[in-house]
Amino acid sequence: MYYDAIIIGAGMAGLTSAIKLTSEGKKVIVLEKQPVPGGVATSFKRKGFKFESSLHFVDALAPGEEVRDFLDEQGVSRKVEYLELKEFGRVIYPEHDFTVGNDFEALKARLKKDFPHETKGIEAVFSDIARFSGDFDRFMDSKFPLWLKLMLSPIFYSSIIITSCLTAEQLIAKRIKDKKLAAILGTIWGFMGLPPKELSAFYFLIVLRGCWGRKTAYIKGGFNRLFEAIVDKIRERGSEVRFNTRVTQITTDNGERVKGVITENGEEIRGRAVISNANCIDTLSKLIDSPVLRDYYAGKLGPMQKSVSAFTIYLGLDVPAKALGMENSLLSINPTYDHSENYNNSLSSNYGLVSLAVVDHSQLDSGLAPQGKSTICIMTLDNYANWSGLSAQDYEQKKKEACDAILTQLETYLPGITKHIEVMEAATPKTMARYATLPEGAVYGLAQTVEQSGVNRLSQNTRVKGLFICGAWTQPGCGIHGCFVSGIDAADMALKQLKK
Repeated sequence: MYYDAIIIGAGMAGLTSAIKLTSEGKKVIVLEKQPVPGGVATSFKRKGFKFESSLHFVDALAPGEEVRDFLDEQGVSRKVEYLELKEFGRVIYPEHDFTVGNDFEALKARLKKDFPHETKGIEAVFSDIARFSGDFDRFMDSKFPLWLKLMLSPIFYSSIIITSCLTAEQLIAKRIKDKKLAAILGTIWGFMGLPPKELSAFYFLIVLRGCWGRKTAYIKGGFNRLFEAIVDKIRERGSEVRFNTRVTQITTDNGERVKGVITENGEEIRGRAVISNANCIDTLSKLIDSPVLRDYYAGKLGPMQKSVSAFTIYLGLDVPAKALGMENSLLSINPTYDHSENYNNSLSSNYGLVSLAVVDHSQLDSGLAPQGKSTICIMTLDNYANWSGLSAQDYEQKKKEACDAILTQLETYLPGITKHIEVMEAATPKTMARYATLPEGAVYGLAQTVEQSGVNRLSQNTRVKGLFICGAWTQPGCGIHGCFVSGIDAADMALKQLKK
């Protein structure tokens, strides 16, 4: 068979690219190595409990927002039910404990109450956020070509230029002197995998606005319902989605123009364009059939910093988590105000003192757990090196010790939780690497450092005509919203190529 486009991987970016292309009348095939869509954002069941592997909510999924508008236009929204969240969740520090909504004005009022001596700085930092958001929206909405927008940025989008050169810590420190307030403003860092001292201010502000400043939403029945709905729509339009199909090679015409792919069973599939939602390292330095290009990309990508991985515990409780004191659907637990220390505790396996994101998905959708019970997801960052090279026995022992340390910490906030565990599973960085084929389990793709963010991040375009990449490793970055944008951009590039 011959296709307009071949999509490798059915994660959010790959599915977005596919449905965008089919909406333009293109014949597409999606090839996914797993039996289900969604990549690292999929759902799974255990003994009557349904767990989200990673997601809590998606920003821009509320009515009138970018992702929701696109899904409405594509007819996907008719196949799913959205559950709008009322808040981000409960944020916990040693001396501060409060709920963060999706409203910057309410957050400002709360922060001024707790830090009256920083009233002027609080106003200034939120003015900076608003200025950046305005410039960013105008930049994205402009119809000018990218090169012209970049050239005009110092004049019309100056805040983008400024933030692109700063870390999140530097950005906040310009306005805020109180270290504890600065830490609270940087709480969202865990969603991007780097502490504020190392995290790009550019991407930090994009995620901060999406998660704390705007409405977010969940999908009733789990996020797999959304991915399945997109797959259904792609098939309804006459295109294909195949699961349990691994791509082993991307074929080219002497490395100059893409020809198609070869699957692990030896099937050759031809297409005018290929969009890879697989990680960029495998795509560019392993799958391309040109040794020269593989060497080139191996040299280019080798020095780049990959993100950290994660350790996640999934609990099925025999009681509602609210009965244990979990009044909010999310707890953001921060043992100290020093996020670099919290981050280093993750890197060094000090699991009793790591920052935790604890989510009660069944509080969002009671159908995810048997009646009178609940599902809990506990996530912390982790280092792949902590888990590599272990024997099977040592690996299981380390996993048990990590779970025990994390659950002991969680007992402080949800007393008695360990007495109500009916189901428990844990995923390590090796799980992330194996299931999603992520080098060193890098769940956020390339690290969102200043040097690897914004225009410095990998483009969806490649040196091979007709070959594009998408997903967390490319512009703009990690998260469902970031992958959505990446998928749209890759599809637009492919459409231009297909018109030639």
